[in-house]
Amino acid sequence: PDRRQKRLIFQVCTNKMNLSDEVDLEDFVSRSDKLSAADISAICQEAGLQAVRHNRYVITPKDFEESYSKVMTKDTDTLPFYK
Repeated sequence: PDRRQKRLIFQVCTNKMNLSDEVDLEDFVSRSDKLSAADISAICQEAGLQAVRHNRYVITPKDFEESYSKVMTKDTDTLPFYK
């Protein structure tokens, strides 16, 4: 998806989440990585889970950074079965 579509996907995925005022989704939209809609959804869900794991109701930028790195590293890993 292009930048506008990425922005819309992030808005849909985070519309019911309690985001901190410091969270800047435009930072993730402008990154040059090839994100699919499924990747964006996974990043948002993982950020919510990170906040829950730390007993917080508000999602911080750190949660998004951790979830982004977690989701994006999964794409580069290859399964031992295919080696």
